[in-house]
Amino acid sequence: MKKKYFFLSIVTATVITAGFKMADDIFTRLGMQQETARYYFVNNLVGRFDNGPMELGYEGGDPNSVYNQLKSFRLPYARSLATVVAGDKTAAAAEMCDYVKRYVNSEEFIEKYNSQREAAMPLTENGSTLANLRKNKIVFEKNINNYKTDTKYVAEQQKLMDENQKKMDALIEAAKKPFPGKEAWEKAYPLDPSVLVKKRLQEYLQLAATVDFTAKLTEPDKYKIKKFVNPVYEKKSLKWKAIYRAGKEVNDVVTAFVKEWLKGEIISKEKIKMADSQPVPSKPENAAVTKPAATTTNGSTTTTPAATTTTTPAETEQQSPKKTGAKKLKDKLKSIIKN
Repeated sequence: MKKKYFFLSIVTATVITAGFKMADDIFTRLGMQQETARYYFVNNLVGRFDNGPMELGYEGGDPNSVYNQLKSFRLPYARSLATVVAGDKTAAAAEMCDYVKRYVNSEEFIEKYNSQREAAMPLTENGSTLANLRKNKIVFEKNINNYKTDTKYVAEQQKLMDENQKKMDALIEAAKKPFPGKEAWEKAYPLDPSVLVKKRLQEYLQLAATVDFTAKLTEPDKYKIKKFVNPVYEKKSLKWKAIYRAGKEVNDVVTAFVKEWLKGEIISKEKIKMADSQPVPSKPENAAVTKPAATTTNGSTTTTPAATTTTTPAETEQQSPKKTGAKKLKDKLKSIIKN
């Protein structure tokens, strides 16, 4: 088992991100933006890191291989974790749990989940997904708005947008009917995300209950890697090992929080707005094309429609400015932890 740690706890069953203080500048100290942490959260929740259409009938080979496990479960690297985790881990884990629950009940989470759900739909129009067609529409609208005085260019963009809309309409209608892979897609991405969140919470409790926190490790080898003395533990999944690394004290907090969460509403009908939301600017999915300076108005530039690949927050990760006003845990949560 690698000694190098990433995140140290479990968030809603598959996202393991506790063990550090959710302080005002936590994301800056970890060298990542909140959008990056949320990217890992949503993809771990769904159990899929490929943001394109789901492949039909694809058999991934040995599900226990590390390679295949990484297709559904990954942890972002925290560059200064040793410093961040110093102190009261249980309080840190509690704050992290509160943050995750608030995010799941936010407009930002619902929007992100629905976007990825649509992008994963294994139904395309000549290779174009509904998600990318929607992105194209936004691009065409911006181009038309930015170059209102260029009537020829506007007419060209309007024609392309109309053609794009026809493809969108055709896909939306086709999606209402049976199509290859629809059942698998709806199972992986249920229309109501609370179904998936609840499932992951329950899976976490089941898995955490099997972890032996007293398990012994070998001394680091020449590659500075520790392994479990018990060979059975060494063959455990990445999730199991991540729970072990987080430690019993952290998982006791997360377990109590998850059990309490499962007693009530998983996702509230009333969504909150994450005040600290600072999304990473989206990079055009294929190179942007700038119109000649002679036809540029208001300093605007022309962008091109989306291709079939996406740029993830993890790939465009930058250090975010310090954030202030971290929300304190409610009295009810404090009492849960103490007990």
